[in-house]
Amino acid sequence: MNTRVLLVKRPVGWVDPSCFAVESCAEPACGAQDVLLQALYLSTDPYLRGRMNAGTSYAPGFELGQPIVSRVVARVLASGHSGFAEGDLVWGFLPWALRSVAPRGEGLQRIDPALGRPSHFISALGMPGLTAWIGAIEIGQPAPGDTVFVSSAAGTVGQLAGQFARRAGARVVGSAGSDDKVAYLVDRCGFDAAFNYQRTDLDEALRMHCPRGIDVYFDNVGGSTLEAALRHANVAARFPVCGMISTYNAVDDAGVRGLQAVLNKRIAMTGFIIYDHVHKLPAYQARVAPWLRSGELVFHEDIVQGLENAPAALIGMMQGQVIGKRLVQVAAE
Repeated sequence: MNTRVLLVKRPVGWVDPSCFAVESCAEPACGAQDVLLQALYLSTDPYLRGRMNAGTSYAPGFELGQPIVSRVVARVLASGHSGFAEGDLVWGFLPWALRSVAPRGEGLQRIDPALGRPSHFISALGMPGLTAWIGAIEIGQPAPGDTVFVSSAAGTVGQLAGQFARRAGARVVGSAGSDDKVAYLVDRCGFDAAFNYQRTDLDEALRMHCPRGIDVYFDNVGGSTLEAALRHANVAARFPVCGMISTYNAVDDAGVRGLQAVLNKRIAMTGFIIYDHVHKLPAYQARVAPWLRSGELVFHEDIVQGLENAPAALIGMMQGQVIGKRLVQVAAE
């Protein structure tokens, strides 16, 4: 028997366990040109919260009674497709299930083990890593001596965005929700400074750690943190807007105050969706993989064991319980 994780109720506000069901089901049928897959790692991502709603944001909403879908690393069990062979490692957008089928191999990308660990292809060498690079470097364009502020800095994207900006010569400041996360940013990731936004007034913290103002703000959270960054931004600052997780579980969107600063300070505030940049992934992987192998680039993965624990793993990530990237390991590599 196969096992899969379904969305059975749409959340109102915060996601809770009653939104999911873990069920046994028949093994998937594999056609002549299809690829049968064994899941190894599932990715938990903040954007999945939006897909649990009935409407569509930048990705279609999940259907009730159907599996959650996210980036998954898998091993090929059987293949009728000439591009994939038994034993190949691949990644793609796949259902949360022990085993699944990719019709005609559509959407699957082969993993080159020489570049990094399989799990890295849905984390540091995958879309989250590319997101950090596009936002921090291509949109943020940090110059030596600039001050870069990263919110949710101890998360999947933030930990990399700060390190990329620092490699470009910028002074990097991060905010995070616990003292352990702050220590991780400074002691492991090499941030110049970091603060716990749960225990510190945002304006006071930014005055202290960004005394020359903010040149680049990598926004992961929106809300009051974005408002504070606008107050402390320099003229011609760049604001790559990656996410607004402070609003993902809100019933009502209160909006953002202080947007007059965008005009007065000539701030370039740029929202971006990583799917528009997928074609840049191979070049990104070639650039960053050596940094990961050498240890120059630090990246922490928080791995939960067992498909049945995937709902709790996702909920914990959304509640800010995680340092780095949370994955669910479904089977041994």
